[in-house]
Amino acid sequence: MNFTILFIVVEYIVITYIFGLLYKLVGAKNSKYIQRNFGWGGYCVLGTVGVTFHELAHLITAVIFRHKINDVRLFRPIQGKVDGTLGYVKHSWNSRSIYQKIGNFFIGTSPMFFGAGLLFLLLRIAYPTAFAEVTALSEIPSALGTAFGGMFSSEYLLTWWTPIIAITAIFICPHMDMSWPDIKGATSGAITLTIVAALLSLVSVIMPIGVMAMIQSAMNTFVTYYIYALVLGLIMSIIMTVCFCLMLFIRGRGL
Repeated sequence: MNFTILFIVVEYIVITYIFGLLYKLVGAKNSKYIQRNFGWGGYCVLGTVGVTFHELAHLITAVIFRHKINDVRLFRPIQGKVDGTLGYVKHSWNSRSIYQKIGNFFIGTSPMFFGAGLLFLLLRIAYPTAFAEVTALSEIPSALGTAFGGMFSSEYLLTWWTPIIAITAIFICPHMDMSWPDIKGATSGAITLTIVAALLSLVSVIMPIGVMAMIQSAMNTFVTYYIYALVLGLIMSIIMTVCFCLMLFIRGRGL
């Protein structure tokens, strides 16, 4: 019996939660340092794009999984100062729909997926030569390293792509984390997704070997790119946090 599909799905879920917690820890520090440097007003200015992007990721994914959208506030800085919530997407779903229940996992984790994916895509577009000779997944880390390093090289530092990527990171990275409601919602979907993966693994015994091989290859490719994108996003988030932390030291305001 082939349980490869189940193993890949569990791997994907576990990796998502690990990075989700890491993003949450880094994001909390990032938000703290931004507010210490620029106050609530400055935090809201920098958060305009990031929070809106975060909530749009939830909204788009909720629509894809056919959830009912009950209320949307993409950015609410005035009310957010009181209750700490800068934006939200309230949605409901049919508890009898497996598809919609699985959607909870992807909706909850969508800010990480969209944010990391955007940074990955920008690097790939900005530095195509770094990916020109990529023929295997094992070569992606080297290509990403070359592209990422290119941002700080004298050859590419002043090109117009570098500030675009840097500005994207400044606005998006502090808001790629998962809130506790996101984690709670994602968990219910993760359980359903795991059960469905287990059932598919059981059914796989009657599926053609070629079809199973294609499914497993596609899943492995997706998870691999996903990991690289998440690593890239986390690195960018850490860089942003360090930069804002250094600003506090330079200004003599401490931590």
